[in-house]
Amino acid sequence: MSSFGFALRQKVKMLSQNVYLPAVYEACRFQKVDPNLVIFADAHHNARPAAMDLLYHRLKKDGRFHIVQMYCDYGTASKKKVLQHMTVFMRLYAKAGFVVICDNFLPVASCKKKPGTKVIQLWHACGCYKKFGYDAPDDIPADYHGEVFRNIDLVTVSSKAAVRPFCRAMHLTEEQVRPLGVSRTDLYFSEKWRARCASRFRERYPEVYGKIIVLWAPTFRGNAGVPELLDLDVGKLQQELGDSYLVLTRLHPHMKQAQKESAHDCPIPTEELYPVVDVLIADYSSLIYEYLLFGGQVVLYAPDVEEYRKRRGFYMDIDEIPGEIVTDPVSLADAVRQAAEHTRSQKDRPRDLFLMKYMGACDGHVTERIYSWMNGGCQRRTDIFDYK
Repeated sequence: MSSFGFALRQKVKMLSQNVYLPAVYEACRFQKVDPNLVIFADAHHNARPAAMDLLYHRLKKDGRFHIVQMYCDYGTASKKKVLQHMTVFMRLYAKAGFVVICDNFLPVASCKKKPGTKVIQLWHACGCYKKFGYDAPDDIPADYHGEVFRNIDLVTVSSKAAVRPFCRAMHLTEEQVRPLGVSRTDLYFSEKWRARCASRFRERYPEVYGKIIVLWAPTFRGNAGVPELLDLDVGKLQQELGDSYLVLTRLHPHMKQAQKESAHDCPIPTEELYPVVDVLIADYSSLIYEYLLFGGQVVLYAPDVEEYRKRRGFYMDIDEIPGEIVTDPVSLADAVRQAAEHTRSQKDRPRDLFLMKYMGACDGHVTERIYSWMNGGCQRRTDIFDYK
C-alpha cells in the first residue's frame, strides 16, 4: 500500500469510527445486555487467532455462554465485506455481555458502550519491548482523531513490568491493565503439545535429524499499513553455517504478502516452532519473550538499532535481552554458532531473571485467571490481580 493509500484509509477509518459505527450502535442501544453473550472479534484474521483459542475453549467447556465468532481480515477483504462485518458486530455489541479481542479493533472503540458490556483485550504480544500504540507515531499518526483503545475493561499482560508501558501506549489506567499473564502461553506448559509440535516438525522436515535448527523471525519496520522489512540473505547464512544447520524463516504476518516465498520459508506457525528451534535470530519482535520460555538461545540481528531507537524506541534496555546483539551481517554466522553451543539443559541465570521480570505471570494458569475475572460478574474479584 502506498503512503497516499494509507493516508486515505486512515481518513475512512476516522469517518467510520466517529460517524457511521456510533449511529449503528445507538440504533440498537435499546436492546438489553445479555451477560452470557460473548463475542470473539478480530480484524486481522479470517479465522480465530491463536491468542483467543484457549479462552474460547474454556468458555465452551463452561456451557453457559453463547459465543459468537466474528473474524475478518480488513486488510484483504473488500470494502463491502468490511462494512458488513462492522455493522453486524455493532448490532451484537449493543447487547453483548463480553467482547474478546486480541489486537486493535476499531468498532469496539467507536462509541460509548453500555457499562454492562465488558471488553477484554488479550493482546497478541508478551513483554514490553518496542514502543507501540500512542507511544509510536508509526502506529497511530498524530492527526488521527479517535481513541483507539477506548472501552477496554481489561488488558492482560505478561508481568508487572509490562503494566506501565501498556498504560502509556493505550492511554489506559492500571485498573484496566493487569498482569494476569498472556492466555496463549498456557499451551507452552503442556508436554503433550510440545511433543506434538516436534512430531509435526519432523514430518515436515524428515532430513532434520541431528541438525541445529535456526529460525530467522523478524518484525516489520514502519507502519503495519506500509510495512518495511530488514533484508537478510538467508541462503548465504545457510551456506556459511553448513549442512549441520537448517535455517528457516518466518516473516511477520504484515510482511507475508509483500515478500516472495523462498526455499527457507516455513509454513508451520511460529509458536509451534519454539519447542524445536535451537537458535532464534530476532530483532525487535516480542516473540523473544515466548521463545525464551523454551530454553533456547537468542541472537539479535539489529544492524539498524540506532536508527530504530530514534524512530520508534524501546520500553526496556535492549542489552537486558539474554543474547548477543549483532549489527554486522558478517558476524552473524559466528554468533549463531556460539549460541548453538549452549544447550537447553544448561542453567542460565540471566535468562531466568529476564523471564521472571517480563514473563512472571505466564505460568500455565493464565486462562483460568481470566475466566475467573469473567465469572465475577459486576462484583469483579480483585485478589487475582495481585499476581507476581
